[in-house]
Amino acid sequence: MEKIKEPKVLRVVISTNRIEYLTKTFESCNKIDYSGLDMHHLLIDDWPKDRNDKEFTKFVLDHGFNEVILNKENKGIASQWDKIFEIGKDYDYVFMHEDDVLLQEEFKLNHLIILLQQDNHLSQVQLKRNKWYDHEEEVKSKDSDWVFGDFRYERHNATPHFWGMMSIWPSSVCNYKITEETGYRLGENIIGWYMLAKHGKETGLLKTAKGLAMVEHIGEYTRGKRVMEGEPGWVEGIHDKLGDDDYYSKSNLKKYNKNLSK
Repeated sequence: MEKIKEPKVLRVVISTNRIEYLTKTFESCNKIDYSGLDMHHLLIDDWPKDRNDKEFTKFVLDHGFNEVILNKENKGIASQWDKIFEIGKDYDYVFMHEDDVLLQEEFKLNHLIILLQQDNHLSQVQLKRNKWYDHEEEVKSKDSDWVFGDFRYERHNATPHFWGMMSIWPSSVCNYKITEETGYRLGENIIGWYMLAKHGKETGLLKTAKGLAMVEHIGEYTRGKRVMEGEPGWVEGIHDKLGDDDYYSKSNLKKYNKNLSK
C-alpha cells in the first residue's frame, strides 16, 4: 500500500534574541503535537547586537530546530515577512509564531490544517491571544462563534489582520504579489486587508472549547526596528525618536524603562 504523503509544514519563529522569552516559549510549545506532518523548524533572529551567534544557535538547535538564520543587521518586521514568504513557497503550509507566546492548551497542528481545508473562507488560523491593549475586549465565548471539534473560532474581519503571533496558513498565500499590487511592504495589516479585499478571506481566531484564549502574549518589551519610515504603522515623532539601543514598551509608542539584562 502506498504511504500517504504527509503535508510539508514550515514552522518559523521570528525572534529578537530575547532569550528570557524564547525559553518560556519553547517550553510552552511542547504542548503542540506535530504527528502526521513533515516538519521543518526554522528560527530567524533579527537582533545581532549583543548576540553570541554560536551560543544562540546552539540554544535554538538544542530545542529541536533544524535551521537558524541570524540577520547580520536589524532589518525589521517587513523583512522578516519577505523571508518567510520566500522560503514558505517550498512547503504546503506555514506555521509561524513569535518568540513571546505561551500556549494555554494542547492541540494537534494537523487539526488546524483540517480546519483550513474545511472552511475555505479562512486565509489563516490564528490562535487567539489574551487581551493585550486597553481598547480590546476580554476573550470570551460568543454566540457568533463557529465550532470545530474541541475548539471555537471567530471569523475576524472588523480590522483585517494576518496575524503572526501564532498562526498557520496555506503556502499559496506566499505566491501573491502583495507588495507589487498594493505598493506597501508586507505586514500583518497589509496582508490581512489584501486577503479580504482580493480573495474574500479572513482570519479564523481559534479559542478553547470554553471560548478562552489559546495563547498568552508575554512580551512586555521589544527592541530593534519594527517598522520603517513610510510603512503602515510608522508614527512620526515617535518611531524616529527611538534609538537603536532603546527597549520599547508593548505599545511600541514609548521607551520601556525597566532595567533589563541584555
